[in-house]
Amino acid sequence: MDRRQFMQSMFAGAATASLLPASGASKAPPPSTGRAPEDHSYWRWVADQFMLHDGLAYMNTGTRGPSPWPVYEAQVKSIFAANADRLSYARHVHNAEYKQSVRAKLADFVGCKSNEVAFTNNTTEGMVIGTFGPDLKKGDEIIYTNHDHSSGGQPVNLRCARQGTVPVVVDLSDRKFHPPDDPSIIVEAFDKAITKRTRLISFCHVNYTDGCVMPVQEICDLARSRGVLTLVDGAHPPGMLDLDIAELGCDMYSGACHKWMCAAQLTGFFFVKEELQDRIWPAMYSGPVKDLSLYGMRAGESSLERAHSAERYEMHGSGNFAAGVSIEAAVDFHSNIGKSKIEARDRYLAERVRSGLENIRGVEVFSSRDPRSRAGLVSFRVRNLKTGELSDLLWERHRIYIRNVTHEEIGWDANRASMHIMVTTAQADNLVAAVEEIAKERKA
Repeated sequence: MDRRQFMQSMFAGAATASLLPASGASKAPPPSTGRAPEDHSYWRWVADQFMLHDGLAYMNTGTRGPSPWPVYEAQVKSIFAANADRLSYARHVHNAEYKQSVRAKLADFVGCKSNEVAFTNNTTEGMVIGTFGPDLKKGDEIIYTNHDHSSGGQPVNLRCARQGTVPVVVDLSDRKFHPPDDPSIIVEAFDKAITKRTRLISFCHVNYTDGCVMPVQEICDLARSRGVLTLVDGAHPPGMLDLDIAELGCDMYSGACHKWMCAAQLTGFFFVKEELQDRIWPAMYSGPVKDLSLYGMRAGESSLERAHSAERYEMHGSGNFAAGVSIEAAVDFHSNIGKSKIEARDRYLAERVRSGLENIRGVEVFSSRDPRSRAGLVSFRVRNLKTGELSDLLWERHRIYIRNVTHEEIGWDANRASMHIMVTTAQADNLVAAVEEIAKERKA
């Protein structure tokens, strides 16, 4: 029995009917004029593939991306099959061959080789591996920024506290960075932070605070010229941007699948260049050590092959069938629409919101006008109004869900809206109108 036959037999009856509410996912899309960003009819159809409640405008993909119907249904079927007949499911469906096919599909989606990517639970897991993985000595320096997420910065601080390495912070708190007049000023800030003791630079591809798209390629080129490793926090770009990790030139990249890719929770990936994998130790590991098994014998060829690729970073016990299935379904969903088309749509919505907010009296916008430095996140603030209060008002009055990002220690406090494919053009316009209404009330 092959994979297709097994799944057909498993769901031949109505066993899972109660688990799968009727959806509109199978409806044919309306005519599209090349799927242009402003083709509102087509993108309305895409938004309808999400199971969000009517009247709810979901604009917090930067925290968690809800799954569209095809991804949700794939998860439910996997959970059911694993519980109904785990042996057959693992043998005929979710077997080694299937997992390798998903790995290859994900690698193609993010722009790397399949032996360079490992499945993780989230971005944090990859950032921990990348931070603790390289051999460093006491006094060696690790650079990160004060606009990094704690999932990237705190592993650096933990390693330094434990092992005597030294954290060096690139200070991006100055208003000139939000937005920068030119990305080169960010590169210059990193350049000034590098010393002869610098061994690793850790930074975000897209800052979660202000949505700034960092000049990754330039920073990585700079680091390489100084013999410094690079670790990129890619929580946001997968699913938002037409990502090509190889083109970025980084040594390590940790990404999320549960945000803009809209896969299940606890899904992510970790990339390490093939030629560097023997220098980056796993954080958790239960595979062959020095090519030997637990019993001191040479490990089997299958285990050795995994241990000498990026799979070594996921050799640490049981996995989640449904999580892997959701990654495949999410990649398929995005690929069927087109990565470049999705990036164009996200940018279109974000610019529509950014430019609209910019014209409202009393609203300060931190997102750049320069396409090089912005993408799907829009960061802003209303004068005379706490950011948390604005988020609450938008939800209570308009059922618009955004968030605020507040770090008083560096003087950062802003609201943040995520513009992704479950957001319609009308919802984007409603956000601008709602903010304007509130700003006028508060005489911002």
